[in-house]
Amino acid sequence: MPGDPFDPTAPALSAEIPLLIGSVEFEVNFFPNTKLDPIGDAELHAAVKQATRADDAKVDQLIAVYRKGRPNASDIDLSQIIASDGFRTPVITEGERKSAQPAPVYMYYFTWKTPVHDGKLKAFHTLEIPFVLENVDEAKSMTGEGADRYPLQEKMSGAWAAFARTGNPNHKGLPKWPAFKTGERATMILDNPCKVVNDPHGEERLALAALRAGGQA
Repeated sequence: MPGDPFDPTAPALSAEIPLLIGSVEFEVNFFPNTKLDPIGDAELHAAVKQATRADDAKVDQLIAVYRKGRPNASDIDLSQIIASDGFRTPVITEGERKSAQPAPVYMYYFTWKTPVHDGKLKAFHTLEIPFVLENVDEAKSMTGEGADRYPLQEKMSGAWAAFARTGNPNHKGLPKWPAFKTGERATMILDNPCKVVNDPHGEERLALAALRAGGQA
C-alpha cells in the first residue's frame, strides 16, 4: 500500500470515488467477551474506565454525557455503546477526511435491534449486512423472523444497489440522504423508521474527542 489509508488524510488515489460508510450502535456485542447481562453503576464505571483509560472524574463526566443523550439506556446499554464508539469514532474521522475531497461521502448509523438471544445482542457488529444483501431470511440466526425486517431490508438493499450503480444511495424508498459534510454531519439512521439526523449524539462525539485530546490518565 502506498500509505496509511485515511491517515493523515483521505487517499488521493480515490479522491474522485464516492464512499458509503457507517457503523452500528452496539458494535462490541458481536464479540464473545462482551458482557450482555445487566450491570450496576460501579461496573459501568469500571468498564468505561477500562475502555477509555481515563481517570475517575473524566469517566464520570463521560457517563453523564451519555446518560443525558440516552435517558432510556440502561447501564449495560451505556457500557456497550461507549465501547462501541471506539469503532464509530474512526469511521466518523474517515467521513470527515473524505468530505474534503471532490467525491461525496454518505454516512449511516445502524440502530435496528435484533430479537435473537433474548434481545441482548441489539444492533451488533455485521448485523446490517443481511439487510444490505437482501437475505435476512437466510440470516435468521442474526435477524430473527419478525416482519419488521422486510421494510428495512428493502430500503437498505435499494440504497446500496443505487450507490453501486450511481455513487449515490438515494432512492424513492428512503428519505433524502444528503452527503456528509463537517458542518451538518448528515447521517442516515437505519432503523424502522429510517431518518436523517445531523450529527447524531454529537455531544457524545465531542466529549470523547475532548477526552482523547486532553490525554489519558
